[in-house]
This record gives sequence, structure tokens and C-alpha cells, in this order.
Amino acid sequence: MAHAAVVSLIHTLEQTLQHPNLHLNPFKQQEIDCLFKKLNSLLDFLEEYSQNSSEHVLSVEIKIRDAAYCAEDVIESHICNTVLSQSGSYGQESSSQHPLPVLPISDSDPHTDFQKIIKEFDSIMEEVVKVADLQKKITEIDTLVEDSSKITEAIGQSGHFLPSRPEPSGQSNTVGFEEDLKQVRDRLCNGSSGLQIIPIVGMGGIGKTTLARNVYDDSYVAYHFHIRAWVTLSPRYHRRELFLSLLDHLVLLTAEIRKESDEKLADRLYKNLKGKRYLIVIDDIWSITAWDSMKFLFPNDNNGSRIIVTTRITDVAGHASLSTNHHQMCFLNEEQSWNLFREKLFGQEKCPHELEDIGRTIAKNCHGLPLSIVLITGLLSNVGKARDEWEHVAKNLSSLIAEKDGQCSEILNLSFKHLPTHLKACFLYMGVFPENYEIPVSRLIKLWVAEGFLKPKKPKNLDKVAEECLMELISRNLILVRRKGSDGKIKSCGIHNLLRELCMRIAHKENFFCVKSKYPHFVPEEATFMRRLSIHDDASYSPSEEDVTVQSMSRVRSFIYTGWDETQLHSYYYFGCLLLRVLDMVGLELTKFPDEILQLVNLRYIAITCLCKIPPAITLLRNLQTLIVEDPCGIAIELPDEIFNMPQLRHIKISLASLPPVFSIPFPDSDKHFVLENLETLSMVQDLGMTKHVLEKMPNVKKMGIHYNTILWHVYDVHLQKLETLKIVFDSPTNSTFLRSITSAPRLKKITLERGRIGWEDMTIFGSLPNLEALKLHEFAFIGQVWVPIDGEFPKLKFLHIWETDLEHWRADKTHFPSLEHLILWKCSKLVEIPTCIGEIDTLEIIEIDYSSFSVVKSAKDILNDQQNQGNEGLQVIFRPTKARITPLKFGVIQSLILYFFMLLKPLDASGLTLMNLPTVVAR
Repeated sequence: MAHAAVVSLIHTLEQTLQHPNLHLNPFKQQEIDCLFKKLNSLLDFLEEYSQNSSEHVLSVEIKIRDAAYCAEDVIESHICNTVLSQSGSYGQESSSQHPLPVLPISDSDPHTDFQKIIKEFDSIMEEVVKVADLQKKITEIDTLVEDSSKITEAIGQSGHFLPSRPEPSGQSNTVGFEEDLKQVRDRLCNGSSGLQIIPIVGMGGIGKTTLARNVYDDSYVAYHFHIRAWVTLSPRYHRRELFLSLLDHLVLLTAEIRKESDEKLADRLYKNLKGKRYLIVIDDIWSITAWDSMKFLFPNDNNGSRIIVTTRITDVAGHASLSTNHHQMCFLNEEQSWNLFREKLFGQEKCPHELEDIGRTIAKNCHGLPLSIVLITGLLSNVGKARDEWEHVAKNLSSLIAEKDGQCSEILNLSFKHLPTHLKACFLYMGVFPENYEIPVSRLIKLWVAEGFLKPKKPKNLDKVAEECLMELISRNLILVRRKGSDGKIKSCGIHNLLRELCMRIAHKENFFCVKSKYPHFVPEEATFMRRLSIHDDASYSPSEEDVTVQSMSRVRSFIYTGWDETQLHSYYYFGCLLLRVLDMVGLELTKFPDEILQLVNLRYIAITCLCKIPPAITLLRNLQTLIVEDPCGIAIELPDEIFNMPQLRHIKISLASLPPVFSIPFPDSDKHFVLENLETLSMVQDLGMTKHVLEKMPNVKKMGIHYNTILWHVYDVHLQKLETLKIVFDSPTNSTFLRSITSAPRLKKITLERGRIGWEDMTIFGSLPNLEALKLHEFAFIGQVWVPIDGEFPKLKFLHIWETDLEHWRADKTHFPSLEHLILWKCSKLVEIPTCIGEIDTLEIIEIDYSSFSVVKSAKDILNDQQNQGNEGLQVIFRPTKARITPLKFGVIQSLILYFFMLLKPLDASGLTLMNLPTVVAR
């Protein structure tokens, strides 16, 4: 994690220089510039040798990482001292029962400490130069050895031998792969006569090689092809070894052939394939470059030849097969998992009845990964058939597999080892979340940015860099897509439990983060807190004095708490983490905004749940980028006008925010507040007036949410040039004049409206937006009996969701929505039908409806039948139960308890409704 540590240190130095209050910087410009130069040189070294696993490189990487961590501690501690002392907050007592933490370093001279940092990096730079020179010499020697192997036999005097050929012998287990086998075999033996590349893609251990081997050994496939050859690549394969390995299937490799040059070997291979219908399996290819270096070997004689490529990387598959689709391996379902589990453990015998339920649980907890199932059955075959042993395995499945099976660790470790250096920290970070956790992508990206380990790529901002990293990890089948939004973007993601276990183990070894939970992953003496600390929501876990010490907590940069017990949290507060950057404890409800947070002047990310107003002293948090505050009771949270003194803010996300008078009254002093140039998200804001002076304070906002209790009639026609996503919730009807001002942003792609009670004739306001792709209309957002769209509107609209309306007649045809892909109609009880012509839209893929209108159901079925009769098999019609829209209660915890108390006094009302069958009314 040396790369992430150095990038993080560079971010820290940049933020120090960029802060407008330069007097808060205790270091000299020339000192910082000198350190910048050294750090950039170290980054170049780390990126060049990111795939090098030699002992010398690993040793210097550890030194770079530790030096960067130490430098960051010293620099941020001095800045913290300076900010708190000048603000008058240093040494003050907290109003809570827990004393404020103590700074982790002594009051030493900042310049002396900085010179020590530079001296340490000077020493490391000298060692880096020596290691780089050594690696160049090793590379030269390797090249000479490789050249010498061209004139000696592969087996003999040189000691250089051909890698063993892993040609399949006998079929492997096909449980769960039957349909995959059929599909791939059909693609091999049928279809176009031209050469086709068929990639098989999926995460490590999902069964790519097993499927390829079963297809390769299939008797019909063997009969169909004249020649078959199989080669398994390593991530660092040599072209010569590839040539010889393939030729070994085709000709008798003599000593003379082994002496030939690479060019002659390649030509011999090509000629032996020429004119023959061949099947080549290239197992486990890791890069586009690797494919490009070999694709010229395979002639295309239009005779039905095929190449199977297995890979973990979707981008490699896409590059190799530009004209054909890849075969994506899916996880097994529960029944397939159980069948594989049972067959591996019991063969043809039945599972003992008393073990079947716990056995099914174990199989289910493997989450569809065949590798997990195969390995866990091997483990269970050694522990016997005692139920308590099986229950222990069920509770500790992932950790047991990782601990006791070297093969599993080796397979999964390859995926991490061969990640580009800039992706390693992003991947490891997935381990801070609990098992089976669905991670909102917006939250993950904000956390990655706040952590500081993303290297900037100008002119892109860090959010875009984070999105690209996420997509790369998804392409490598390391991160799983859980849900997509109406705009097609990924809303949430996750990670398989075995990969998560891998993340935690590597992260612990690298001092990257530590996880605390009911089930310890490491022995107590190793479980020291590291740069990042994640506390999971195990109810029985409580930190002990051995767990928490000043030394263990003083260097923590991130505190991610998914628990619910405030007493646990106070134990950590007591010892303090004054150098925190990330504080995420949104799962815990607090009664007030904690004073302790205001001492954490290095914070970049806050996510909390509390009944509170944000104090003016929040301006002490000079580097804050993201502020997330949730209120479980739906009461507006008051923001201070000092919020405009925080120019680093990028995202303000409040469940419902009450803005200060500064938003409605022009500033008397234009220099009093900064323009929030970096602000991209502002949601949800109560009664935001879209006036000129307000919009000038946030010119680059991209995502905005507004809740209106009142109607603001006087508005300015001011364009939000960067606005892409807009959500407006009305408590009373609005007018078209107001809407015309709101929707004048030229880049708007997604709009959500609730309870506006707007007439359908005003829909033309939205239809005229040139880039609108998604439109959600909830709870009588529009009202009226008839909607007649106008030609030329909604040119790019892909997603339309209408949830609850009194609309009766929708007079539309396919020209009104030329790009529509997904239509959802819920609680449209008065709607007579879906326009028949909607089914004729070429891009339409899904119509989703409930049963609130049987005539709409009938029209949807008619549209589907009509399209199927015309040969359109791509359209889906999905029928769902009628949904009730649930909103949070508008009263607090105390009021809820009072209500419940009165219900207890009268458990049965006149209608016979009892407490046992009361519906759930609170969405959490």
C-alpha cells in the first residue's frame, strides 16, 4: 500500500497549500515543494515496479509506506495544533460526559520535524535508486537467459524446460453448469463459418476452466474439430513458451524445432493450423496486450475454427471478441449450490436427515461460488458428521476456507497481485463493510475520495476518477453489481465473501485497515488498530481496555461504525482520533451533534444520524468535503450560514435541511462568504429560493433536491449550467412559471417530482429539455384526465415512471418517446390503457405495471402478444403487486412511544384490528 500512502501524503500537502488561511500552515513553501518532488519520483518507481515481487522491491515499498504514514502523522498533527490553538478550541472541555482527546505528538518545532521527514525520504530515495539499478540488471540477465534458451534444448543442459501442459483428462463435475455447457458447445459447433473467439468470463473460482475443460473433452466437440490444443497462461508468460506449448499438441517437438527462433516457431504454428478446423483453448488470459501478441498466430479459413478464451477481465474479453458476445459465468443458485455440495460430500449417497438443514445453510452461505463449495466439502469430509462441527463451519465459513486452503488463497490472490497499483487500495477498501452488505455506489465513491488514495487525472475530478476505478474493478469481476438506477448507472455494489476475507487479510498485513466484530479475524495480539478502523454491528461485541489504547487510536484516519450501541462508540471517543479524515456512523442515532467532532479539524467526510442543528463552529473542519446528516423523524435540520465559509465542500446531503436566512437575503458584504465552487450535491433543502444571488454561490452544483412547504412566486430565470439531477417534493400545488425557472438547466438528465399536482398541459416544460433521460412522477406529481404529448418532445427519454395519478387517457404514439427503454406504471387505477403504439418503440425493453387497473394489465398483455407475433422477443412485461408508498413518521422517538402506549391501552378497536396485525409504517 505504498502507492496509496504516498498519494495520500501528496493530497495532504496540496490541501495545506490550497487553504485560503495561509497563516494556518506551519510549514514553509520551499519545504513542501522539496517533498513534493521526492514523492512524485517515488510514485514513478512504485508504478513502474508495481508487478515486481522481488524481495528488494517489497522491502523498499514497506519503507516508503511507513515513512509516508509517519510524515502524514507529523504534518497533520502540527496543522491540528495550529488550527485548534488559533480557534481557541484547544484544551476546551466537551459538553458531553467524555473528555476531549489529546493530541498524539509533543509540541516540537514544525520545521525541525519537517526536515526530519525530508531526511528520511532522502535516505529512501538512495535505496530506491539502488533497487532500480539492481532490477534493470536482473532484467538484462533474464533477457540473456531467454536468448540463450533459443539455442539450447528446452529439456537438457540448460535446465530450461517447457511448462507442463495442463491438457484436460476426463470430465470435471458439471453440476450447475449444464446450461453453460450446452450454450458454449452450440457456439463451437454451429453458427458462422468464420473464425470466432468465445470468451468465458467470471471471477476467480467461478468455474471458467471447469466449463472449458468439459467442453474441450466433449465427445461431439472432439469429433467436430480436426485439431484441438490447450494452453494455460500465467500473468507473466513468455511468447516462446506459448509457441512451444501449442506446437506440442500439433507436432513432435524435436531438438531442432526447440532451437528455432521465435519467428520460425510462430510461422510453424500458423502453417500447422492453416486449412484445418481447429479448437484452441487459451486459459486464464490477463491482458489485452497478451491477446494482441498472439492473435496473429491463428488463421481464418472460414471453416468453423474456434478459440475459447477464459479470463477474469471483461475488457479483455470484449477486446478479443469484437464481433461476438462473451459468455458470462453466473453464480450458482441455492438449489444448484446444494446439489454440488451434496454430490461432492456424499456422492450417490443421501445426506443424513439431521444434517440436511445445516448443510443447505452452508451451501447457501457459499453464495454460489463453486470454488467455495468444493473447498468447504473437502473441509467437512475431515471433520466428520457431528452437527456442532458443521454449525461452527457455517458461522465461520469464509475465514475457515481462507485459513485452511492454500489453493483458494492462491487463486484469489492472483486477482489482487495483478491489479494495477492504483486499484489495489480501492479493492482492499471493500473489506471495511460487513458481509453481504449492499454498498451504495455514491457512498463508496465519496469515501474513496475522502480517503485520499486516488491519484488525480486532470482534467477529471476525483469523483470521476473514483467512478473509473469502480468500473475497472467490476470489469475484473472483483466487485459485483447489485442494483442499477433509472439512468442505467450502478446504484449499489457488493463483493463476494471470500474476496472480502482476502481484502481483510491483506489489509491487516499492510496496515491499511482493521475490522472489529463479534468474530475476530486475527489473534488479539495482532489486532492493533491501523490507519482505518471498521466496527461492525455485532450486538455482543464491546471494546475492551486491551482493544482500545491511546497508541492504537492516535493514528486512525477513518472510523466506520455500523453498530447501534452508543456505549461502544463512547469507548472510542474517550481515546480519541484527532487525525480522523472519515467519520461514518450513520447507523447510530445521536440526540445532538457531538462536540467531539468539532475537534477533528482534518475531517473530510462526516455521515451521522441525529436530531440536531449543525453548529456554526463546523467551519473548524477546514477540509470537509462531504456532510451527510440523516434525521429519522423527518424534522428539518438547521444549517448555519457559516456553511458558506467552507469552500472545500463538495456534497451536502441532509434528509431535510432548513437553510439560513442567507439563502433568501442578499449578502451585505460580498467578501463575507466564499462561493462554493466545488459544491456538486445539495439535497434535500427546504424552500430553496432559486434567486440569482443563491445560485451564484453554487454555480457548479450537479445534483439538487428541494422540498417546498411554500410556493415561491418570485423567481429569476437563472440557468444552473451544470445541474444534471433534480428532485422536487411539493407540499402544495405549484405553477408553471415556477417550473420554467427550475427546469431551465440545459444539462438536466434526471428529474423526480412528487406531489406537485401540475396539469398535464405543462408537461411540455419537461419534454423540451434536450438531454432528459429519466423522469419520475410520484404521488400526483401531475393531475388531469388526459395527457397528449407533443411531437418532438422527450428526444432522449429512456426511463419513465408514473407512481399514483388520476390520469385516464394517455394519447401517445411511438414518435413521442423515440428513445424509451423502460416504462413503469404503478397505482394508475383510472388509466384506461397503455397506448398500443408504445409497444412499437424500437428501443423499448421493459413495461412494468401493477394490478391497480385491470384494463391496463390487459392492454400490456395485448402489446406483448402483438410484439411477439411480429417477431419482437426482446420486450418484457413485468407484473408486480400493487405497492403502497411508505414515508417516515413525522414525529420523534418520544412521540412514537406515547402513541404505542395508548395503543397498548386499547389493543382492539371497533374494526377488530389488533396489535399483532398492525402494518409497518416506518421505513428505515
